[in-house]
Amino acid sequence: MKHLILINSFAGKAKDIENIVKRDFEGLDYSVYVSEKPRSVINYLKGYFDKENKETVRVYACGGDGTLHEVVNGLVGVKNAELALYACGTGNDFAKVYGGRNENKFLDFKKLQTWKASPIDLSKIEGASLNEPWYSINVVNFGFDAIVGAKGNENKLRGKKNPYGFTQAIVPALIRGRFNKTIVIADGKQLNEKKLLLSSISQGQFVGGEYMCSPKSNNEDGLMDVTVMKCMSLMRLLIQYFSKYHDGLMNDNPKLMKRVVYTRAKEAIIKAPKDIDICVDGEMIRGKEFKVTCLPGAINFVKPE
Repeated sequence: MKHLILINSFAGKAKDIENIVKRDFEGLDYSVYVSEKPRSVINYLKGYFDKENKETVRVYACGGDGTLHEVVNGLVGVKNAELALYACGTGNDFAKVYGGRNENKFLDFKKLQTWKASPIDLSKIEGASLNEPWYSINVVNFGFDAIVGAKGNENKLRGKKNPYGFTQAIVPALIRGRFNKTIVIADGKQLNEKKLLLSSISQGQFVGGEYMCSPKSNNEDGLMDVTVMKCMSLMRLLIQYFSKYHDGLMNDNPKLMKRVVYTRAKEAIIKAPKDIDICVDGEMIRGKEFKVTCLPGAINFVKPE
């Protein structure tokens, strides 16, 4: 087996990771690629597997959710690739699917070399505003959540290295992001009327580094978990819903679920009268209408034993 290690140079830990790789991969057939700019990993992988199309290659995404997202989008359709995650980013939302709120179990190359890979589902996102489909391994979210994500990413681009940046971005979202003119259709059924507070279409469970938006998601069932939370007053949101949403306990409360629509679906349509922010595994896109489709067993992921 070959090993391909992809390191996000923007994470600020590239040199440290390269030194760990030299130690932990000594004697193995491996190569290293350090990303040059955002989304450069996608094109690199497509070119790599155009040449390497026989032997199994275990590909290590070294970074956070953004790096993992890029690697996934570069590996879709590649039959001889296995995806491993070295979770050294800030949020590491997808790692929490297997590690809960403690994702440190993914910070061990020796274990990542030996754990087995098995198929998991992805979500395919298509829209007129996209040049090509995007693929999600974790969560597609919009409304209040995406406004927070867009503000958090804006803080990152300004060089504000703050692990609580997304939490701080909640304040402006509370002011202008609670009434979003967007509807969601899941397997042909419209789930809400004209507006919503937030919505998620999930394979994973966490967003924003700590918020358990979809606690029942299962990325091996061939379905996406679709949640729509209806609009509500700021007081109700803060007092009744916010902590339950954070802790993933909302679905267990019948009273709270009166303002939530939850279902599983193979396909979901997002429609808005004007461009809105859509957050795909922490990366932002904009548009008026998107189709999200579940792709069962679309990628082989290396899981903790």
